[in-house]
Amino acid sequence: MLNDRTIDQELGNRIGDLLFEAIRLQDSARRSGDTETSERIAAFIAAVSAAESACLRTDESGGALMMSRLDESRVH
Repeated sequence: MLNDRTIDQELGNRIGDLLFEAIRLQDSARRSGDTETSERIAAFIAAVSAAESACLRTDESGGALMMSRLDESRVH
């Protein structure tokens, strides 16, 4: 049986993967000039990020690392 920490880490990893894919899709929409889709994806990213921060409470190092990688991806 999985313990809470393992479950939190797995969910954190999956959310991170989902966010990175959303960022990739947003970049593709932006490059093709599809502003509406890019804005919808930005709202999705913000909502998922907020939910992860508020609810998941992954271990502080893993959660902080995932969010910092997300922020780095948004800059590039």
